Amino acid sequence: MHQRRPCGTRACLILLLLTAGFAFHPGAADTATLRLGEINPLTGRFAAHGAALHRGIQLAVEEANASGTLRVTLATRDDEARPDRAVAAAEELTTRLRVAALVGGYVDTLVGPISEVAERQKVPYVATASLDERLTQRGYRYFFRISHLRAYVDSMVGIVQEVFKPQSVAILFSATPGASQLARRQRERLEQARVQVPVFEMFTSGIADFTPLLARVRDSGAEVLIADTFFADHLVMVRQLRALEVNLKAFLGAFGMEFPEVVRDLGPSGQFLFGTTGWEPGTTEPGTEAASRAFVDGYRRRFGTQPPPLAMHGYVGARAILAAAERAASRGREVGPEDVRLGLQSLDLTTPLQRLQFDSRGEAKHYRRLIVQIQGSTRVVVYPPDRATGKPIYPMPPWDKR
Repeated sequence: MHQRRPCGTRACLILLLLTAGFAFHPGAADTATLRLGEINPLTGRFAAHGAALHRGIQLAVEEANASGTLRVTLATRDDEARPDRAVAAAEELTTRLRVAALVGGYVDTLVGPISEVAERQKVPYVATASLDERLTQRGYRYFFRISHLRAYVDSMVGIVQEVFKPQSVAILFSATPGASQLARRQRERLEQARVQVPVFEMFTSGIADFTPLLARVRDSGAEVLIADTFFADHLVMVRQLRALEVNLKAFLGAFGMEFPEVVRDLGPSGQFLFGTTGWEPGTTEPGTEAASRAFVDGYRRRFGTQPPPLAMHGYVGARAILAAAERAASRGREVGPEDVRLGLQSLDLTTPLQRLQFDSRGEAKHYRRLIVQIQGSTRVVVYPPDRATGKPIYPMPPWDKR
């Protein structure tokens, strides 16, 4: 269903209709139309993340078509986790297919280049997973995003200071813009609180051997390890921590720890690990309960499984664009990029994730991150206290007790 390179006109039309789950309604000819472009890493090292985002976007578009308020066509492109592919996809979607908006994106090495094309072509872009602080400091008028760095720093440093209360913390981080900035902000906040950071090391995501870095963590005596990296790296890192018998009081991962596959792939080694998430079923923000239940039910019906939390980012990114387009819609008219941009600027939308409003820089005003811990076969929200569904198990039991 997904095209890795530009397709012919007929093939693109088929792709659009199938991907959007296009629905025809009585009077459809009088319904406003929207052409939406999606760019995500559906293959490559971030494929698991991209697939979750894609399903959320797909569900939102199918719901809009089923409601009859808009006729939406969705063109999906795979950037293969490569910036050059991301740029090529953005250029094709904005110039040849002339979409009214772009959605998607995972990590800022991909989001950044897409945003530059979108700004140049004057097409609004809602990034679904972006942290780089520089991206909202450029004065761009067409860039919006669902997540931001401050929420990660507040939640991760918050649980370390208020719950773990260690004397020393090691930080290992991926060499992506968002992860690097996150690690620096964490170190600043921890050192201000007089928590030692004896290990602060960057690495390239996707490496196969973390043992030299983990040996440094062990030798430093750090009580807690913060790993500012992604799902696949966490799997490798945790297995090697166990092999080296590095017993920590807590392992806290930034991205991808909310995936159900962590429990499945790590088995007993995954128990008691901490990670961040933007949303969990049953732990919604006040006022979003009904929307959250509807999302879970719709996702289960469509895909036959429980939604991973990251799918919510894709869903909310698409819902933002669809809501903005609906405000500008009129009978039989095609919604354009400027319609969507103006709608996003004034948006005030209740979503399953959060109340969604964008500030003048395109940042989501109300975004928060939660901390979850794997306990048995479930992810238990343990921080912040006002959203917790259970208590953290800290310190983690040593490896030989799991």
